[in-house]
Amino acid sequence: MSLKPAFFSALAAIILLPVVQAGEPPAAAAPAAEPPNPTEERIRTYREQFDQRAKDAELLHQQHQAEMEAQRKQHQAEMEAVRKEHQTAVEEQRDTGRVEMEEQREADRAEMEKQREAGRVQMESMRAQRPVQGQRPMTARQLDMLKYRDQQRAFYEKQQQEREAQSAMWREAQQQQMKARMDAYLKQREERLLSTVKQQETMRNRAEDRHNYLVENQDDILEKMLDEQVDIASRHEELRKQAEERRKKMAAMRATVMDMPPEERRAYMEEHRAELFGERPASQRPERPAPPAWVQNPMRPPVPPAVPGR
Repeated sequence: MSLKPAFFSALAAIILLPVVQAGEPPAAAAPAAEPPNPTEERIRTYREQFDQRAKDAELLHQQHQAEMEAQRKQHQAEMEAVRKEHQTAVEEQRDTGRVEMEEQREADRAEMEKQREAGRVQMESMRAQRPVQGQRPMTARQLDMLKYRDQQRAFYEKQQQEREAQSAMWREAQQQQMKARMDAYLKQREERLLSTVKQQETMRNRAEDRHNYLVENQDDILEKMLDEQVDIASRHEELRKQAEERRKKMAAMRATVMDMPPEERRAYMEEHRAELFGERPASQRPERPAPPAWVQNPMRPPVPPAVPGR
């Protein structure tokens, strides 16, 4: 039994009632008010509840969307602050390393200049001690020593230049490596931030699509839920009527039995046993093969099958 036609008829009557009353003359007597239908009252209550739930869902969605937007902005601000802080720390470390390397290079250069000046002074003193015109000429051993010292000085100067070139190349390579590492780290952080923003945007779009779907299909959803509630109310009403009929039937049978003598009462009850007690047929379970004995008694070990001839 469906109350949907009755519901729409009552709804049309409620909508057209003010128009009919407005068209009647003031002197016309108003008809007597009919008692409210419980089903209509229940349906009206269901619709009011559905409207209130829709309003609450809309308000909750707006609050959730505002909270998500605030959390996204806060997360972006925190990530930007962390990135700036890390970049500042790396810049400070790079500046500190550059200053230390410059100081070390200046110290090495000053030390080499000092050694070079000491060697030059020593060579000048040795040249001053050479014999002048009229003195005894230098021996071959002394000439070989001077030549050896000149070669050693040239070799040391060449080594120093090579060391300085290697140091400059090493510093340049370290700076390039640090720059590449920092660029890769910043790029990775930026990709992570973009991925997080994209994920949050996807979640927001999914929530917005869900909200739009609920808003667009709100009437259909409410209509379906209302139909379900109407069906439930109709089923309950039908069950109530059936129970009322059974109660009346049982009351009539009880009154009939109470007026009978014991023998007739026993015969009447035997005849109407199914109606009085409602016997149910025994349920039959499907047959299945019996499990083995060791499954029925797990504490007993399995026995091997008997071998013929023993």
